[in-house]
Amino acid sequence: MNTLTSEHRKLAYIIAIIVLLIPVIWLGMPSTGEDGSGGELAKLRVEHELGESTLGDVDPSSASMNFVLLGLRGIATNLLWMDANEHQKKKEWAKLRSTVDSIILLQPHYMKVWDFQGWNLAYNVSAEWDAVEDRYFWVKEGIKFLNEGVTRNERFPELDWKVGNLHGQKVGRSDEWRLFRKFYKVDPDTERFENGPDPEINPERLDNYQVAKEKFLFANEKELKHKQHLQMRMLFRASPWHAQFDYANAMQREGKFGTQRTDAWDQGFEDWTEIFGREEFITPKGSVVLEWSEPDIENLAKRDNVSKEDKRYWTGRYQNMVNYLFWRTRAKSESESDTIDAHKSLYDGEQLFLKAEFDGAKAELEKGMALYASVLNKYPSLMHEDLAIEEGLQAIILWRYIHELKGLKLPESFPLKSLWIKEQGRVPSLESDLRRRFGIQ
Repeated sequence: MNTLTSEHRKLAYIIAIIVLLIPVIWLGMPSTGEDGSGGELAKLRVEHELGESTLGDVDPSSASMNFVLLGLRGIATNLLWMDANEHQKKKEWAKLRSTVDSIILLQPHYMKVWDFQGWNLAYNVSAEWDAVEDRYFWVKEGIKFLNEGVTRNERFPELDWKVGNLHGQKVGRSDEWRLFRKFYKVDPDTERFENGPDPEINPERLDNYQVAKEKFLFANEKELKHKQHLQMRMLFRASPWHAQFDYANAMQREGKFGTQRTDAWDQGFEDWTEIFGREEFITPKGSVVLEWSEPDIENLAKRDNVSKEDKRYWTGRYQNMVNYLFWRTRAKSESESDTIDAHKSLYDGEQLFLKAEFDGAKAELEKGMALYASVLNKYPSLMHEDLAIEEGLQAIILWRYIHELKGLKLPESFPLKSLWIKEQGRVPSLESDLRRRFGIQ
């Protein structure tokens, strides 16, 4: 009877191991680059975007941290979140920032970490400071934090949108927006940034709304490949064009009524009607375009095998969802001379009021109110937009206060009276804001 010797058995084991390793190596060889090289599993991970290399700029220290902690990563993450909350309560800002950095080592690809902490730094932490310069610093920290999240995660268009929203709404619509917009172009740390902007925030020295538009465009580009879960798709994709409208409106709020402002509104109208308005969006009855013509309805109805009535119905519904016709009208109206003159007179009236030149302020406000009333009569849909309503109400409030201050009797009839009666619910909060802004006792 032939029996295998010890040496023969060892040789057989070695050969078996080698044979078994061949499929393991073939399947599991790591990728050596972005060209899909490596084992079959690596190629599948790249193809289906399941590997670390497809997520963005991967920090090797995060993988090392996970390896060291083994199964304790969840516990460690929870403890760090508790530490971060405690540091924030105690206003230990440096410790808070370092703790947040530790959290992202453990959860670099969990979007909520970047989303919440970016918002937290820009809103909650910045609000804890008295000096506007310090508040702006923490707004920048929130933006920088989210920028890092975008770099580390290429599959979340929501993060690009969040960055755009901080540039646009936090810088441009906060209570401190006048100084924030100034700091955006000339940072308070003038010595460090040589009387210019922080290059990590505004490298091209643009308006904050122009940068917001760029970020929203990046988000839209990513959204074509990676589905977003932030809001309805049409609302998400409308964001760049709303940033353009905000840019035009911001110049108006700052008293700039020249060609740059008018050009910005013209660009907004073009973007809205020729880019956003021509995008196709899916409805239960096939695709629609918001800026449509009769041939569009006929062609889309034929292509999707539905009736033209169905196409018109769903087009109208989708237009209403994004307030499409309103913004089309608003952008068009803002290029007209009466609209420009109305805004300018109301702005000039406010400035004269600040200088206590009440007779001149009264005359400019009355002129602006009359012009504004004619604009609203021509474009009644404008009376459904908050900023348009508030501009008219603020003018009336100041105009009424001048009458009270000078002991004048209010006339029975005045321009914008119908707006004043209709929007009485907004008046108390606007009066409070104006009293604080203009120092009215």
